[in-house]
Amino acid sequence: MRLIAIDSDMAMSEPIVLMNSDDCLKLGVGPDDRVRLTGEGAAVSAVVVTDSVERGTVRMPAAVMEKCSVKVGGEVEVLFSPQPESIRSIRKKINGGRLDMDEIGSIVSDIMAGGLSDKEVIAFVSSFNVNNSDLSEVAYLTRSMAATGETVDFGVRPVFDFHSLGGVPGNKITPIVVSIVASEGLTIPKLSSRAVSSACGTSDYVDTFCDVEMDARSLAKAVAEVGGVFACGNEDYAPVGSKIIRAERPMGIDPWPTMMASIMSKKVALGTTHLLMDIPMGEGSKVPDMETAKSFSDGIIDLGTILGIHVECAITRAEEPIGRAIGPILEAKECIEALENRGGDPTVVDKACGLAGIILEMAGDRDGKERALDIFRSGRAHEKFLEIVEAQGGSRSLSSQDLVPGSFWKDVHAKRAGFVQEIDNAGLVAIAKGAGAPADVGAGVFLLHKKGDRVDEGEVLFRIYAESKGKLDRAVESARSRRPMKVLEVRADPVPEDMVVRRIPSKEMLDLIRFRVKRRWRMPRRRQPFVLLPTGGSIGDLQTPCGRRLRAAGP
Repeated sequence: MRLIAIDSDMAMSEPIVLMNSDDCLKLGVGPDDRVRLTGEGAAVSAVVVTDSVERGTVRMPAAVMEKCSVKVGGEVEVLFSPQPESIRSIRKKINGGRLDMDEIGSIVSDIMAGGLSDKEVIAFVSSFNVNNSDLSEVAYLTRSMAATGETVDFGVRPVFDFHSLGGVPGNKITPIVVSIVASEGLTIPKLSSRAVSSACGTSDYVDTFCDVEMDARSLAKAVAEVGGVFACGNEDYAPVGSKIIRAERPMGIDPWPTMMASIMSKKVALGTTHLLMDIPMGEGSKVPDMETAKSFSDGIIDLGTILGIHVECAITRAEEPIGRAIGPILEAKECIEALENRGGDPTVVDKACGLAGIILEMAGDRDGKERALDIFRSGRAHEKFLEIVEAQGGSRSLSSQDLVPGSFWKDVHAKRAGFVQEIDNAGLVAIAKGAGAPADVGAGVFLLHKKGDRVDEGEVLFRIYAESKGKLDRAVESARSRRPMKVLEVRADPVPEDMVVRRIPSKEMLDLIRFRVKRRWRMPRRRQPFVLLPTGGSIGDLQTPCGRRLRAAGP
């Protein structure tokens, strides 16, 4: 049945459409039934049967219209939607049962096809978290999510990647890390995301100087040419993940099991063999303390083992922004300036070279960070960066001077002399968003001082940029109410420049494994506790007799 879409301004806790009783009778649906609405997109919704709606029309809330890609006055196809079989599996999980691969695959297929309502998706996600899903279930979910989109075979092994959990503003290190690693001839197809609740995601600032939307063919071509990319993890790769996120967003939930599956599904889609997880830790971030960081690290490492991906984790500092810039153009400018000048804010340089160094050690280098710093300081990273920019449709002659922030700006001054005691990351993000970031790429905040700095009364603490006076005024008002920098006369220590707090597994553990393996290889008559897997590269993955994959750091 084809009906005319009418906007519904009723406030409801879940997507519900209103249909005329005569239309419902013809369609054979009642108040306990569901309907599937199809325009260019599709959605499933519960029905309210009423005579207050004209025949031939259907009242739809904005969220359902958006899913169906239909506007007021447009036509939608409305059909009875029987309850999918996957609902039984969701009920089973709610009741504490364990799901097998086929059951999870059925749920993912129905989410992808639009056969489950947002309420049912949230029920699945919540039950997956509350009822302590084991890692085999998370692995089934990961593989099922990866199967909903494109997969890419780069024709080489190993394939490296790194991923940040986020939660710290100004984390502008991706182009630097990718450029360092790719300059060593390694393959690193980095997919990033746009901002969800922050003032700037990696793809938001990279998009200011080159294309980030790359389909599987263009991605493979660029990687074959230059060894790495900093592209956007768009709807081509594990697209069901974005549908789950959209369902989660109104509730503000992001459970660890589905978060891990979402992260790893894109890695599976790209054939990643070695992954470094960046886990920013600090007040206000997703990971507030070492216990939480260690728990997540153990989980993602073990999930990687099941999926055949060697995972290591770097727990990094998140007490203050990385670098001084927050906002798309400002972050892009600071990132490129660091590459051009072969130096910059210590938090940017140390974190980028520290993480790149771990990846180089995963590939066989003995002192990866020192090697990464050599590549960065020599200018090779900048050269590789420009190669990648050109491969992604940007200009080979790109300069940081090409990037100009918003023309409206306002300085925020210290009310008293003293030392910067702390920085409220969430407050700075709110100010940058108030200025228009990330939608307005020229909007954001630039810090002139950080924790531990001494300032005089009236000295500028930070500058707000905007693309319109109205948004600048709004951001300034937000800054006055939030006061994101606390200045007192008491001396305060700056954040340590060593940005990697802890590596899991530790380098010492990996060195011990390498030493023991080398000794065993020299004594072939004794039982071998590790076997070399044929994954290619200068050094292979190692597997214990019980199946846990490890990685040696040398030949």
